[in-house]
Formats: sequence, structure tokens, C-alpha cells
Amino acid sequence: MKINKIKLILFIFALTGFFSVFNIAKIFASDCEDKCESAYSTNTSLQKKCEDDCEKIEKYEQLIEVKTKQLNIVTNQIGYINKEQAQNQKTLLETIKNLTSISEKITALENSIEEKEKEIIYQKKMLSGLIQSYYDYDQQGILEIVLLDKALTNPFEQVDYISQSGIKVSDILNEIKNNQKELVDNQKELQGSYEQSEKLKKELENDKYELQLNENQKQKILIETQAEKEKYEKLLSEIENEIYSLESAKSVDYSKLPAAKGGYFNYPVSSVRITQSYGMTSFAKAGAYGGKPHNGIDFGISTGNNIFAVRGGTVIGVGNNDIDGHRYAYGKWIAIDHKDGLVTLYGHLSSQLVSKGAKVKTGDKIGKSGNTGYSTGPHLHFSVFDKKSFEVVESTKKSGLMLPTGASINPMRYLK
Repeated sequence: MKINKIKLILFIFALTGFFSVFNIAKIFASDCEDKCESAYSTNTSLQKKCEDDCEKIEKYEQLIEVKTKQLNIVTNQIGYINKEQAQNQKTLLETIKNLTSISEKITALENSIEEKEKEIIYQKKMLSGLIQSYYDYDQQGILEIVLLDKALTNPFEQVDYISQSGIKVSDILNEIKNNQKELVDNQKELQGSYEQSEKLKKELENDKYELQLNENQKQKILIETQAEKEKYEKLLSEIENEIYSLESAKSVDYSKLPAAKGGYFNYPVSSVRITQSYGMTSFAKAGAYGGKPHNGIDFGISTGNNIFAVRGGTVIGVGNNDIDGHRYAYGKWIAIDHKDGLVTLYGHLSSQLVSKGAKVKTGDKIGKSGNTGYSTGPHLHFSVFDKKSFEVVESTKKSGLMLPTGASINPMRYLK
């Protein structure tokens, strides 16, 4: 399989994946718009805003899925190239083996031809000696022997008069004839071997070229992928610094907030397993957040589990920070204003079950756990902010990236 065939297969694969995503997105958009119509049937402006949000969500979902497909295509392309390289390497080794075999055959034929030529020369000398001996033995001459029986095609098939030598002239002539035939056959075979050798040498060069071409293509893809990865990691670091700068510039007025009380909030997950605490944790010190404090707590939970509102309130923000095929900050997130000076944030969700403006009660299902955004694995990131400081701002590092920020509070202040 040549490289252009690989690209054709990958293009068809990508095209098929794109239309599949497009169809799924259309179904999602239809469901979302139906919900908007049902929820805001009496309020045209809210319904229109809801439908606009649906359209944005649809576009983001399509983009994420398409970028995911592109990543799969790169992986598959590398796989195809590795497979092609393995086949070319195998072909190369077979060609070298065949060329070695032909070279050995050529050497053997050349030696055989040389031996046959020597043997013919020796047999001709022997024949010449026998004829000379005949003249010495019988002065009739060779012509008289020929005239003895004109029907014979070979005059030396007559009874050999030099019986004491034990050698017949006819036997020597037959040996010379057979050796000359073998010589001609060997020369033809040698010529064919030369031609086959030249063909194999050209095939060997082609095999080496294909192998190098595949390796060059593979290295190009890896270099481009590595460059994009480094660019993405740099951008992630800049965004984390940006979030920290925005939040560090804000302060919490605890006098205006509910007093610390365990159980003021319910837990947002049904099975509590805290994998990272609030503040300057060892994970944060290791540089996971650019060496900045962790502004919430993480709950270890597999993808697809229910996430609950920790207290009643109003949804004031719903966002998705997975854009342009990359995962940023909190991924899919929800923010709830509890009307008591506190805002809670739920990040890295796989799906959101509420929309901005929705009223929720304590324990209501608001989303599903996931692994979206800048995340090392499935979990829920849970933050608590001072309402006065909370806002959603567009990143200065990445166009279209909306960052929920505020002065953070240790969630354990209000959890059991």
C-alpha cells in the first residue's frame, strides 16, 4: 500500500466520522430546542435565548467530536505507516535474500562454464591426438574410413582401430557435443540470472525508498503533533496563571457570608471520596496548577454518575471549556447562586442537566460526572466562591474561552 492510498483511506474515515457527528448533533439540537419550547412557552425572549444557547452548545459539541476524530485519525495514520513500514521491511529482507541467492547462482554458473570450457579444450586435444595416432597406425587416411559406409552420419562410429587405447573417437565427440550444449544452456541461464539480479537491485532501491518515505511521513506527523502538544501545554499554563491572577486580586468578606457550619451544604456526590483538598496541596506544589493553590476540592468519581446541587438556588452559569479540539480549565461546568452570598461551581462534567436561569432545590440532579477540561482522570471539581466577587470573563489567552472566577473559599467550611 502506498502513502497516497493511506491518505485516501484516512480521508474517507474522517469524512464518515464527520457526518456521523453531524447527525448526532442535529438530534441533540432538536431535543434541546424542544426543551426550550417546553420550559419557556410563555416567554418568547427567554425561549429565543435558550435556543441560541442550544445552537452554541451544538456547535461546540460538533467541534469537540470532530477534533476527537482528528486525533483518532492521527493515531490511525501512525498505525497505518507502522504497518506499511513493517511490510516494506519484510519485502526488503526478502529482496536481499533473493539477490544473495541469485549472486550465489551466478558465481556457481560462472565456475561451471569455466570448467566446461576447460573440459572441452582438453577433449579436443584428446581427439586430435587420437586422429594423429590413427594416421600413424593406418595410412589409408580418414577419408577412406568415411567412404566405408556413406550412410553413417558420423564417420567415427566405425570400429575404432586403435583398440588398445580403450577410447572411441565417437565417445569423445559425443562428450564434446554434450559439454557444448551444457555450456550454451549455462550461458543462457547466466544471462537470465544477470537480468534477474538487475531487476532485484532496482526492487531493492524501491523498497529502501518506500521505507524511507514512510519514516519521513511518520516523523513529520510526530513533529507536528509534538509541536501542537507543546503549544497546548503552554497555553494551559498561561490560562491557569490567568485564573490565579484574576482570583488572587479578589478577597472574601467573611462577615457577609454564612458562618462556618458543617452540613450547611450537602455533598454533591452520593459516594464521598476526596482525592484532592483545598489550597496548596502536594499536587498543586508539583506544578499541576502552575504551582498555584487548588481553588476547590476534588471528588473521585467515575464518569456518568449523578451530580447534585449542594443547596437550593439559581443556576447563573453553564459553560463548556472544551473548544477547538482542546480541553481547558473546568471543561463542562455549572455555577449556582445560593442567594446567601455563596456561589458553588461544579466542573469536569460529562453532561449538564440544567440551563442558566433554572431554579434548583437541595439534592436536585444537575449533571453527570466526567473527565472534560484540563483533567488527569474522571472526577468532580467543586469550588465555593464569594458571590460578590464571582464573574465569568473571557480569557485573554484563548478567544471564546469563558472562565468562571471569584474569591474562593474552602468548601469544607460548609460541608459535613
